[in-house]
Amino acid sequence: MTGNRRQESIPIHHLTNSPFLAFTIENTNDETFDGLHRHDFFELIWFTKTDIDEKVEIDFIPHQFNDNEICILMPGQVFRMTKGGQQGYVLAFSKELFHELIGNYSIFNQVNLPIRLGKNMLNTIQTLLSLILEEYNQQKRMLLLKAYLKAFLFHVMASADTLQEAGNSKLNELFQLIDRYYLQQRETAFYASHLNLSAKYLNSIVRKERGVTIKELISQRLILEAKREIYFGKLTFKEIAFSLGFKDPAYFSRFFKVQTGMSAEQFKASVQHPNL
Repeated sequence: MTGNRRQESIPIHHLTNSPFLAFTIENTNDETFDGLHRHDFFELIWFTKTDIDEKVEIDFIPHQFNDNEICILMPGQVFRMTKGGQQGYVLAFSKELFHELIGNYSIFNQVNLPIRLGKNMLNTIQTLLSLILEEYNQQKRMLLLKAYLKAFLFHVMASADTLQEAGNSKLNELFQLIDRYYLQQRETAFYASHLNLSAKYLNSIVRKERGVTIKELISQRLILEAKREIYFGKLTFKEIAFSLGFKDPAYFSRFFKVQTGMSAEQFKASVQHPNL
């Protein structure tokens, strides 16, 4: 795993040489959790032991994890964790491998963190992880490793109550399309045509399942990216506006305030000084 550091924006960590990595929290170096960064891969962190005062920040929101809770990080999410007394396991998956194992992986977009492993599920997941680590550290037979990983992720999904989401394939495809094209395409018709649906029908699906329109989903994605860059603090508001495809920084400022109820300046102050 490497860090590609662009001084002007959020550093991105990449997987190198392998589509899958597995290691323990306590035996890795601090660079793995080096400051504020984002991944271009999926990462699953299973905390087997935690310290009460240690938190994980994901997209500028602090999360408290307890023993036997799981954190799933999607590609692009901004992440920071100070390594202290935590113990557990980290599994990193390339996007291609994760898609092969899960299919419509956007179901994890709706997962509420942390994912708590109940007693009944814990024994099964511990057994599967033991099989994964044994194969990973010894023969590395990918066919067998993939089978173990798929079963492991299936049980994690069951713990997160996400299995019912997998049935709505069109909605999951839409989430993936938005994540891929939101910077270039903001019209409902573009996404509807890619899914071979009418714009009206696609909007009806989204309204029923999420209570919003497609344009509102795209706006939410734009705001999330804006917040990530503001939180990181290396780009000016003008640079952020241009990077998100806004030709007029003033319009971006109005858009941000309408969507969030506060100005970009107020949001920056709130994340820098959360008690204000």
